[in-house]
Amino acid sequence: MNRRISTALSDLVLALSAVWGFRMLSENRTADFQFGKWWFMLMTMAASLGVARFGALLPSYEAGIVKYHMVFSWLCRAIGVPCLAAEVCKYYTFTTAGQGFLLSAVATFITSSLRSSYKEKVTDLINGLSVIMILVLGITGGNACLIITSVLFMLSGIVGVEGDIELLKLPRVDVFHYILVGINCFVVWGFQN
Repeated sequence: MNRRISTALSDLVLALSAVWGFRMLSENRTADFQFGKWWFMLMTMAASLGVARFGALLPSYEAGIVKYHMVFSWLCRAIGVPCLAAEVCKYYTFTTAGQGFLLSAVATFITSSLRSSYKEKVTDLINGLSVIMILVLGITGGNACLIITSVLFMLSGIVGVEGDIELLKLPRVDVFHYILVGINCFVVWGFQN
């Protein structure tokens, strides 16, 4: 197993930020945030598996850890991001649009279970629409934190997870994880507005 300490560390920070985000939404007395919590739960699972994978913590289970890390990372995109958009819609009382994002998460999941060749395209489309909705509602609601959340989502797509950023001398996946930490913080702060 190839140990990558910087990536294990960035996954650990990401997992801690996701646990913190889940806790903050759970303790908020103004709303239930049931859909937003899915984002944080899936992120916690994916990042925790990333710590085990890149830290080479359980070499005997390497194949399973790699597989489930990839599955939960995809679930963050396929279900977590649309659930986050649904929560933002609910927060701004656009319940029909929120239900649409929940249905889109289900549709993405079904598309993947059919082993469709469109799995990634559908996931990318739903993610793009989710981020645009968060941006639009952030702008119309005057919520700078949700606007920043959307910008960080776009930046994470640009950074990606393959290769290195030579200027920073860091793997792209590490920078990607730290951007997700920022997203987690701004999501929580956005719901506190």
